[in-house]
Amino acid sequence: MALGSPRRDGDSHGSGNFPGEPGIGLDLTPPFVAGDEATRWLFSLNRFGIRPGLVRVQGLLADLGNPQENLRTLVAAGTNGKGSTTRTLAHLLQAAGYKVATYTSPHLLSVHERIMINDEPVDASAFAERVKKIKPLVEKNEASWFETLTALAVQIAHDEKVDFLCCETGLGGRLDASNALPAVATLLTTIGLDHQRILGDSLPEIAAEKLGLLKKGVPLFCGVDPELRGQVFTAAVLAGSPCHFLDELARFPDADSDSGRGAWDLVLREKVFPGLPDPGTVTMRRNVALAILVLSELESVLDMELLPADPAGALGNLFLPGRYQTVLSNPDWIFDTAHNTQALENVWREFSARPVSGRKIVLYGAMYDKEVSADPAAMLTGIESVIGVPVSLPRSKTRAELEELFRGWGREPEAWSSGSAGLPAAAVAPGIGEAVEFLARKLRPEDVVLVTGSCFTVAETLYRLGFTDLESTREPRSADKVLKYIGED
Repeated sequence: MALGSPRRDGDSHGSGNFPGEPGIGLDLTPPFVAGDEATRWLFSLNRFGIRPGLVRVQGLLADLGNPQENLRTLVAAGTNGKGSTTRTLAHLLQAAGYKVATYTSPHLLSVHERIMINDEPVDASAFAERVKKIKPLVEKNEASWFETLTALAVQIAHDEKVDFLCCETGLGGRLDASNALPAVATLLTTIGLDHQRILGDSLPEIAAEKLGLLKKGVPLFCGVDPELRGQVFTAAVLAGSPCHFLDELARFPDADSDSGRGAWDLVLREKVFPGLPDPGTVTMRRNVALAILVLSELESVLDMELLPADPAGALGNLFLPGRYQTVLSNPDWIFDTAHNTQALENVWREFSARPVSGRKIVLYGAMYDKEVSADPAAMLTGIESVIGVPVSLPRSKTRAELEELFRGWGREPEAWSSGSAGLPAAAVAPGIGEAVEFLARKLRPEDVVLVTGSCFTVAETLYRLGFTDLESTREPRSADKVLKYIGED
């Protein structure tokens, strides 16, 4: 069992430590491995699990000379959408001529993806040297894996003399390591049920944890649903944080409008942004709108021009890996890291509504503690085949657990047979590699595959398809040129 991975009897929670990240450990298989000894030591810190609190990261930052103090930092929190919104902020700021650091989590194929300078991952060898140098300070402060990585990201941003650091919270907000950073703006994308045993069992409880990021005089930009806006507004007033709600200050097409697909217009109080490119889903459209609203409002606060002259043109090459991302074409393979009910409902709705002449197939894998409470009939509308895939991680749902899940969705899983003549309505493969080999033989050019359920499902499937870095997924590849090599030694 990997370091930091919980036992199925829940001993990790009972001991007072929450489990760490599932994909970080010392005895895992590719792509969940460290690339060098320094990073291997960094990964070993995951054995301490998730330890909410700010004392350790504050001590670590102080020992580094408090590199966070002179950074312009934008911090994004939320159950879903915070990573894509963070990347969108960074992309627009870079297009406006600024040097930008981006700190996001988790990664897919390499830890270096988490810390970007102007859309380029941190250099692997330089990162390893930084890890070696920070080791004594980490041990002194007993910092966790995520606290250490956050301090490294801040130090790199400081040393690179960036104009802005766009930072995604790790978990929650109030006690997340990112709350040790001063901010020029706080973003809250959505509130949904996830990580309940850490953040709380209800939406208001989870919202309260995320609203712990609020700071006096630092504006909040918020995209939460109407039922939580009263709580958000009250918290903002008490914190002395000016509050801006996306749905009150912006107008743009939603899922039910005639222009719910294709190019779209965003209307703010004083500006109109016409012809914005379709980011792929309605949910992603909200995230782009929130990012533009933030930068538009901050221009007067910071007395800086933060948006590029042509936002629509700048967004034309926005790269959001694992966010309804088409990686292969003809047949299309779409990858989405949705891993909780709120996110899965959104991505499944988009996928079900997608017009295709072929078959729709879902490749689904998840961590064992992730439950989906959505309406299975609605989620499976128009889906020809659902194939479950255990991920090569100790915390993955097993074959038996996936079969039980599919039965709850109203689809009795067939016995897995790699030699089956057609596609099963539902089945569970022994692993992702076997599922990919099976689909490589069965798919037609007009079919479309959705890979979802976890960022780790996305990561391993990309790896099994031969991708070793995200840069190689920026533009969709022809599926036949990739799939013809699947299964070869």
